[in-house]
This record gives sequence, C-alpha cells and structure tokens, in this order.
Amino acid sequence: MIRAIVPAKSLGEAKGRLSSALSLEERRELALAMLTDVLTALRQVDEIDGISVISPDSHVLALASSLGSDPIAEIADVTGIGRALERAISSMSPPPEAVVIILGDLPEVTPADIESLVEALPDPGVSAAPSNDGGTSALAARPPSVIEFHYGPESFRRHREAAKKAGVEFKEVRLESLANDMDTEEDLRGLLSRPATTTTQRVLARLGVADRLNVA
Repeated sequence: MIRAIVPAKSLGEAKGRLSSALSLEERRELALAMLTDVLTALRQVDEIDGISVISPDSHVLALASSLGSDPIAEIADVTGIGRALERAISSMSPPPEAVVIILGDLPEVTPADIESLVEALPDPGVSAAPSNDGGTSALAARPPSVIEFHYGPESFRRHREAAKKAGVEFKEVRLESLANDMDTEEDLRGLLSRPATTTTQRVLARLGVADRLNVA
C-alpha cells in the first residue's frame, strides 16, 4: 500500500514572499487553489491507495476532507515538516509499505509525473524530485522510515546524503512541473504565461493578477 502525504502551512503563513504582489487574502486563495490542484492530481494516480493532508490550519483540513483526503491536524508541539510527516506516518493504520510526499504548492503537477516518481522508487530506497532552488518538491520512500526527512534550504542534497548514509538507492526524478513551485513573482508570471488548465490559473485570472504583473 502506498499513501500520499501533502504537508501544508497555515494560510496565515502562506507564500509570504509574494506579499509585494498579492494581499494576504489573495495568498490564502492561492494556497488553497494550489492544494486543490495537487490533490486532484494525486486522486488520479492508481498506485496511490490514500491521501493525507497534514496542516495546523482548519480551513486547509476542511478543503482536504471535501476533496476526499484524510485531514491530520498538526499539533502545536510539533515543529518542522519532517516531524509533522513522521507523526502523520505513525498515525496511519495499517502502516503503508511506502509513502509519496508532495508539497502543496505545485499547481502544474500531473498524475503522469507522480506515476514517474512512484515507478522510479527502489525497494528499499528513495526517489525524489528537486525544486529549482535546491529543495525537495516531491519524494517517495520505501519503507517510509528508510531515511530521515529534511526540508528547508538544500533539502534535496540532504535527502540524497541521508539515503547514502542509510545504504539505500536514491533515484533523482527531474520533472519541470515538480520543479515549478510558486514562491516568487517570476514563478507567477511563468504560470500565467502558459495555457490556463489548473484551478490555480483560474483563481489568478479571477483576481486579475496577470494585468497587475503585466503578463500578456
């Protein structure tokens, strides 16, 4: 059994680097739209047997539940994505044989991309997709505890090193949609310049962000 986990921040902390382009309410809408796109893609992957969303935010958890995912409330004394993921995995019954972890700000991720990540997963071992800034946008692990999770700056390198330390295979999966998270105005411009196929693009269009950023 393979379970997917999507960690998501509180909406009040979402996409602070975009504060010069979007208001707090707009950033909240953006975060929920991107999570919708990620969960929609995961639901279309046959290899995924269930989806959990872990977040401290009740609105995020309500959306997850409405889209057929299991909401897991992140408790106050758990800090950092790594510990939150460990808690989510430990709460699963029955325990999964593998997990797929996808960040919630990848609006262009497709079912085929997630399938590529799963197909590359060694047994035992790790497959992972890097983001453009050296982070880890998506990671699959078999078994789930095969390595310690690392998130933040240079997390992709740290995950590779963790796999080496554990003596298991690490497969790098480079996919454009998994590299393109939404952290900067340039990321927004790139997304808005492509044909509108996602919930995120439709929300940005409704908010008039393309005109604001002078995207033709």
